[in-house]
Amino acid sequence: MKISKQFGLSLVEVLVALVISVFLLGGIVQVYVGNKATFKFTNALAEIQENGRFALETISQDLRLAREWGCIAFDPTDTGNINDTLGAGNPAGYDTDWHDFLGEPAIEGVNGAAAPDTLTIRGGKPGTANVRSESTSNAFQTAGEQWIHTTPINTIAAGDIILIARCGANDLLIDAEADIQRVTGIDNSNPVQTRINLGAAKSQMYQNDATVIELQSVQYTIANGANGQPALFRSEFGNNQELVEGVQDLQILYGVDTDNDDYPNQYLTANAVGAANFDDVVAVRVMLLMRSLDDNVTETSQTYTFNGATVTPGDRRIRQSFTTTVALRNRVGS
Repeated sequence: MKISKQFGLSLVEVLVALVISVFLLGGIVQVYVGNKATFKFTNALAEIQENGRFALETISQDLRLAREWGCIAFDPTDTGNINDTLGAGNPAGYDTDWHDFLGEPAIEGVNGAAAPDTLTIRGGKPGTANVRSESTSNAFQTAGEQWIHTTPINTIAAGDIILIARCGANDLLIDAEADIQRVTGIDNSNPVQTRINLGAAKSQMYQNDATVIELQSVQYTIANGANGQPALFRSEFGNNQELVEGVQDLQILYGVDTDNDDYPNQYLTANAVGAANFDDVVAVRVMLLMRSLDDNVTETSQTYTFNGATVTPGDRRIRQSFTTTVALRNRVGS
């Protein structure tokens, strides 16, 4: 049997194979890096858009419910038709900035100058409950009692502030059409009705034409969040919570009605409106500047325009502005 000679690869062939492999590997790495950069960019952009839409929707909902008093008329210059039972010690830590719904404007703000603005909103929350008359007695609805029965409701809890409004009956002997009350307890054990214990006596008998609305005082500010990123904070009755991260700036313009037709004539900053004129605000324009949480998302610094100013930042984050104008539905065209 004849054994044939075996020949290996020459050095030149090995070098050629290595060069081809390097080119192929370089192409694969380039595709990977490109795909990773594209994913990082699209993911950051999607995150910005989702956070921006959520922030605007949350603020807009609170604005639409500013000065929400249900079925009764509310005149900030004449509040005699509303019996306010809140005061020092009721609730605990009573603060006029948060709990004085009659004396403080429904909308007010503070200019941040070179910093973000602050927006404060007072009004109702979504959803109402109807007062439920007793089948055998109206004792639970009688003036002077500190509880009331409503249709089932699970959104109200002890410590909340509610407005009980008389919607149908017009009792000429009673000036008040509504009570502002603190809730001291809730009993939902009965499936057909909810018992609400109140912090003070009711001003009158409430029949089943009356409604109950939960009230709120909220404030929006910008500060660094838990991860060190600028974030939008929402404070309800002074309880501050981080709402959305990646919010770099908040600017507010207020639509002021100057000719008493309930429609905005001009949009002004909080300083231009002045504390005495916030009751003339009938619309609010909200401007948010969102930024990506990660840096080095773009190849170069991204120039952006926000609130009339064009800025080139020192980082490589994505930024996008979001703007919406919300009519205060309880003021416009009323």
